[in-house]
Amino acid sequence: MLERSCVVFHGMSLAVCLAALCAAGPAVAQPEEGFDRFFEAGTLRIDYHHFGNNKEETLAIDAVLREGDWPGPRNGLTAFPDFGKYRAVVLDQASGKPIFEYGYSSLFGEWQTTPEATLTRRVFHETVRLPMPRAPVILRILSRDNRGRLVKVFEETVDPHTHLVGATPGQRKDVTTLLLADAGPIDSTLDVVILADGYPAHQQEKAARDLARFARVMIETPPFDRYKDRLSIRGVIPVADLCGPDEPRKSLHRNPPLRTTFNTFDSARYLTTSDNRTLRDLASLVPYDAIVVVVNTSRYGGAGIFNMFSIFISDNEYDEYVMMHEFGHGFGGLGDEYYTSSVAYSDFYPRGVEPWEPNVTALLHGPSKVKWGSQIEPGVPVPTPPVPEYSARTGVFEGAGYSAKGLYRPALDCKMFSKKEIDYCAVCARAVEQMIRYYTE
Repeated sequence: MLERSCVVFHGMSLAVCLAALCAAGPAVAQPEEGFDRFFEAGTLRIDYHHFGNNKEETLAIDAVLREGDWPGPRNGLTAFPDFGKYRAVVLDQASGKPIFEYGYSSLFGEWQTTPEATLTRRVFHETVRLPMPRAPVILRILSRDNRGRLVKVFEETVDPHTHLVGATPGQRKDVTTLLLADAGPIDSTLDVVILADGYPAHQQEKAARDLARFARVMIETPPFDRYKDRLSIRGVIPVADLCGPDEPRKSLHRNPPLRTTFNTFDSARYLTTSDNRTLRDLASLVPYDAIVVVVNTSRYGGAGIFNMFSIFISDNEYDEYVMMHEFGHGFGGLGDEYYTSSVAYSDFYPRGVEPWEPNVTALLHGPSKVKWGSQIEPGVPVPTPPVPEYSARTGVFEGAGYSAKGLYRPALDCKMFSKKEIDYCAVCARAVEQMIRYYTE
């Protein structure tokens, strides 16, 4: 049953009344004593350039900016799950103590596994965000090497109170912000922002309807439906000149506000943006923990990069599936479980290395040490044969991560495997829940 509520718009004068998508918010957790000792209420954003080739990488800070109140957790600040190609570690400069850390992935990290990266160098723009420190801190960034080990690739002292620290752009007249679901204070909820791209002035009402629909889809999808009292969703709609994203193979260059484009890495349906600065500037108009981008097109495509963005399409028969599949990547850290479709990568999962994704394993340490072993019932063989007897059970099924051999997934079918309306499997759902609890407890 849906209760009645309103979408609140700022900027352009739009008014749309929608169904409420969540109940009253959860009780506010008291922050750890360490948070108030080391941090203030605001958010510090550090933009940097990430450049290199398939064997080397270098990082250089581009800008340090102040954002609004910190929307992330205030407890467990160094307890982020071991997910992501990279890990940002923030240390108190005075004591050398780690005071905040989290994992993430990036478009650069994916590009490193493409054939192009063996031939040339490229540069990508990326962002690290953290609670506003009270004193100078050391930012250390670790990257997984070709053996899966986290090694230091960057370290620099950052003073959050120098006059060189800037501010993110404020509200713009050509941008609408809206509240789609409100579960309570930002420090005790998962705050998702849905950015709309490729919607010209005459389609602003459509953009609002699309965002409302996809907010409802997210809240009604397990396991998010069990946490709807912890999930706040906001929308940001910039006005585009033309309808839709860029499509380079068709010589269609529409230049949408977020610069979304098909043919990333020359892959037909890989829909991403490399304009991280604009992405972050627009997202910062509202509190957010996770970024979702809906692109105004009927063409099939999307992308999800852990703790960076999840991008999908608005008017395709599979749009709702694509949204939650890509959010599985972008929010849950889940890997693709399919292995028959062509991809742009040549060495995404190196042989002999255990993937960091919680739903893909190389089974390197034997049947007794599967990462999701606690969810496998007694009597289920490992590896698990793909037969009807095990179709609804958690196991270890060969074929995952773009490879038919040598990588394994936890279920015969799952939202991360099939292009159809299906729930996350039990292992994927648990990983998603782990991330929800990280942000809300």
